[in-house]
Amino acid sequence: MTLIEMTITVFMISLILFLLTGWMTLTRQASRESMAVRELSDLDNALARYKRATGSYPSATGANAAILACQDLLEHPRSRDILGAFPKVLWQGLEADRVLLDPWGTPLRYLPFETSSAIVIANNGRPIFLSAGPDQDFGDENVAAIGDNLRSDDPGPDGFRLQEAIREALDASEPGATTQPTSRPAQP
Repeated sequence: MTLIEMTITVFMISLILFLLTGWMTLTRQASRESMAVRELSDLDNALARYKRATGSYPSATGANAAILACQDLLEHPRSRDILGAFPKVLWQGLEADRVLLDPWGTPLRYLPFETSSAIVIANNGRPIFLSAGPDQDFGDENVAAIGDNLRSDDPGPDGFRLQEAIREALDASEPGATTQPTSRPAQP
């Protein structure tokens, strides 16, 4: 092999490894997001089962609200099987104080029905589990970090069910109406 052939071979191998590394990173990120959506959807299902069986949602407030809510869900037979099916990698700690993590390793938050959170109020008082998302920031200090947070009431990346329900209701009530905002005249 000449020096030029060897350089081209090394360059091609380097390029293939670079592309493969990028592809693996994207695949890993998509897998984590899919796992988070599934986890939050299962938590929403567990909350619904718990409510149907007991007549109320788990009441847990304070810094350990997510731990207490998960304990309540684990203690009830109707919701225990859902939480018991989560992979062990999503749990941290001992049995009594187990913390449920999202796929990025951040502990989930629980907003109970008693809270005055705008998210819970907009969800008709239904409690919500929150994931901080890939940036592992709930947006407490930097509001811009809220954009990638995932919620148990609507964990999917395709939009909020409430917005879709409003669009469908508008379409059904006004044939031919559009859901796009109309432009307003400029205010002086």
